[in-house]
Amino acid sequence: MYNHYSIVLNNVSKSFGKKVVLNHVSFKVKKGSIFGLIGPKGAGKSTLTSILATLSLPNEGTVKISDLDIVSEVNEVRKKVGVTFQQTTLFSTGTAWENLLISGKMYGMSTSKIIERGKHLLKQFGLYQASNNIVSTYSGGMKRKLDIAISLLHKPEVLLLDEPTAGLDPDSRTTLWGIVTKISRDEGTTIFITTHYLEELNHLATEIALINKGKILNIGTPTELINKLSADQIEIQYHKLDLVNIQKITEYISGLKEVFHLEIKSTALTMMTSQGKQILSKLLRYLIQNNIEIEFSELKQATLNDVYLANFNEKGQNNE
Repeated sequence: MYNHYSIVLNNVSKSFGKKVVLNHVSFKVKKGSIFGLIGPKGAGKSTLTSILATLSLPNEGTVKISDLDIVSEVNEVRKKVGVTFQQTTLFSTGTAWENLLISGKMYGMSTSKIIERGKHLLKQFGLYQASNNIVSTYSGGMKRKLDIAISLLHKPEVLLLDEPTAGLDPDSRTTLWGIVTKISRDEGTTIFITTHYLEELNHLATEIALINKGKILNIGTPTELINKLSADQIEIQYHKLDLVNIQKITEYISGLKEVFHLEIKSTALTMMTSQGKQILSKLLRYLIQNNIEIEFSELKQATLNDVYLANFNEKGQNNE
């Protein structure tokens, strides 16, 4: 039934005492996709990741990973999942190879398989030259790369990344995402990410879910979420117009369904729309055809940060 999906949550709830952390959460993650979960601190992201990693159980609802139930088939699920949490799980006094061998043995891998797969991953993550160095000598970016490499050692079908780039510099984040995206593409791995670096998801994620106070607020592609916000802003300045021309322009714009706010004056107009590029092109063409002399035009397109602020800025933050 769910063979097109790697992760399926149905009506999942989780409470700690009287505190409800997840409230009837339902969504599906397509196989091979990169799925982002966005929300403020305490929204339920880490709790949800822990449930997907089979480290916590829901009080209500069902969760399936690769068609396996996380409760009744937990051992099989764990073979399908790799996870990297915010805090590193590396043995800092060991080398990269020693960390890989320990993890691989936990998954029942043979030493030869660990070496073969480990060599491939260390090269992918640019760690091969330093693989015999003690991990405590690694930079933060190198440690995070090794964390994720270890999570991929047993070739999981699903990789869970909980705030994987927190604390990393922009160059390290860019490099890390490039590697993760390549692995997803080459190996068909489904990637589930929680992060506060929203603009990264704009270029990475196939779909994004917005969560706050344990509830899913919205879900869609980055473009769909931005368009729902209807927050592209257009400003056009022109030579002073008479009332007749102002009325003509107002009537034309009123026929554009994608426009949600218009303020028009004798020398300028501003509007909000979900289709900034298309509307600006149409409007400029209309004004030129009607001999309106344009002095200035600007399009400020909405971003995922705007989506975040619109959904979470006034909703407050609780503590998980």
